[in-house]
Amino acid sequence: MRHRFKASAGGRLDKLIAENTRLSRKRAKSLIKRGGVRVDGRVERREGFRTPADALVELRTTAVSQDVKIEDIWRSKGLLVVMKPSGLASQPTRSGEQRHLYGALMAREGYVGLHHRLDTPASGLILLTLERALNRPISEAMKGGRIERRYRVAVIGDPGAAGKWTTPIEGKPARTHWKRLTTDGHASVLDVSLETGRTHQIRRHAAEAGFPILGDRRHGGAAGRAWERLALHAWRLSFTHPATDEPVTVTAPLPADLTDLFDQLGYIEE
Repeated sequence: MRHRFKASAGGRLDKLIAENTRLSRKRAKSLIKRGGVRVDGRVERREGFRTPADALVELRTTAVSQDVKIEDIWRSKGLLVVMKPSGLASQPTRSGEQRHLYGALMAREGYVGLHHRLDTPASGLILLTLERALNRPISEAMKGGRIERRYRVAVIGDPGAAGKWTTPIEGKPARTHWKRLTTDGHASVLDVSLETGRTHQIRRHAAEAGFPILGDRRHGGAAGRAWERLALHAWRLSFTHPATDEPVTVTAPLPADLTDLFDQLGYIEE
């Protein structure tokens, strides 16, 4: 939504928003921190900003967070791992989609740091920070390849027992490792891990190698019609907690809209 009002009496910005809109004070603070509030034409990110009398306050937000339910899988000392369902964007998109994981969690938690993403049609685990002090170590661990991300993927054909795809993506190095878990000769289930994190990396590598992912309507050609959704699920995250130095492994089972497909291919969940 978009909303504007005159701060006739002046005062704290978060309080004024709560008094002049339908937003709670908690949601007002979240919106301010996200840069969604302007005072007299300038973005203001301080919730306690002393807004002068007669200042024009403008809000730009969406209804994204009211009806999006996100399942928490693991939470500890400033970190959160959630399950992103298929069909929900990880963050705002160029198309202007108003429902996305980041917006829902910002509204719920007050603050989250998003350090990696999943394609909208994919499902699975996403790691977020709840404290700004953890942003740098998590970002560095992600860039340095110290956060292991593994995926269950169903592809057309049989690529073999194991291998690596290394075709550059948009001129940048890209490395995808895979291991076949099961096959019926016509399609296979792979366990996939990434060294790099290029846009649509697994989908593009699989398609270029001649083994497109079932349900991939963007890169998969005819394989896009073989299943109702993208058969890609981020099932495991492994990392060291930057605040405690403890090893952490989080897993998530296949969602219901993939279990029939994987069952048909003979896959037995670990």
